[in-house]
Amino acid sequence: MDNAENIFGRVFERLQKDILNEKNGDYVNENDGLVYCGVCHSPKQQLKDIGGNLRKIPKNCICREKELEKERQQWKELEHQSILSDLIKQAFEDKLLQNQTFEAEDGSLEHRKIGENYVKKFEEMEKENIGLLLTGPVGTGKTYLASAIANALIEKEISVKMTNFATILNDMMNLEINKNKYVEKLNKYRLLIIDDFGMERDTPFATEHIFNVIDSRYRANRPIILTTNLSAKQLTSPNNLKEQRIYSRLLEMATPILFTGENRRISKMKEKAQKVNTILMESR
Repeated sequence: MDNAENIFGRVFERLQKDILNEKNGDYVNENDGLVYCGVCHSPKQQLKDIGGNLRKIPKNCICREKELEKERQQWKELEHQSILSDLIKQAFEDKLLQNQTFEAEDGSLEHRKIGENYVKKFEEMEKENIGLLLTGPVGTGKTYLASAIANALIEKEISVKMTNFATILNDMMNLEINKNKYVEKLNKYRLLIIDDFGMERDTPFATEHIFNVIDSRYRANRPIILTTNLSAKQLTSPNNLKEQRIYSRLLEMATPILFTGENRRISKMKEKAQKVNTILMESR
């Protein structure tokens, strides 16, 4: 027993020497005999009952805990950035959409508050299977709002897929693709965004697969956001039964949001033309 205590004693003495970093200003407190950090002046040891005897064992001082926490946060941020990188690659086929965020918009984005609230309350939207149908004229910011929602959700590590039916239909024409598995894969994303709905080819093949994608999403109880140039009249009074099946399912899943603003593309074109004209005039 004495030998065991001697061994323990030598081990703890050695630990104490290892803990005591005199270059760092560490010192032994006269009151409790524990080693204290010379920087934050908090103990680097604590007393613990081991076999009926109080022994000094190492512990992290306050500044060491801060260092460890900083390291943990750095690793957490690296992990977060890695997840974001994967989600972004999966989400966007067009890299330009990655830059369309709420923070980057110039203040003219219509329905920005609706988009931000959709992101903020996404868990509730997802639970109730509530999507959005962004409708209105060309160039009014529908795609930008959808992209901003996607980017904001990705920042929260929520999986999103933003595509269009032209791409989906082209994929469906590939005989090597299993169509059922393709649709199942789309349904794995917590939010599916379909851009420029209504611009795809009007064929029986297209109509069938468009309905299958939308209906499958509905049955999977997962939300969808669509952007479209179709008017409210076109959506509520379709030309035929096939369109009626698609539009009625969409209106059941997604709340229409009407864009009425000026064509942002024309505004940007005018601004760019004015800037070019100014530069050319200055060079004379």
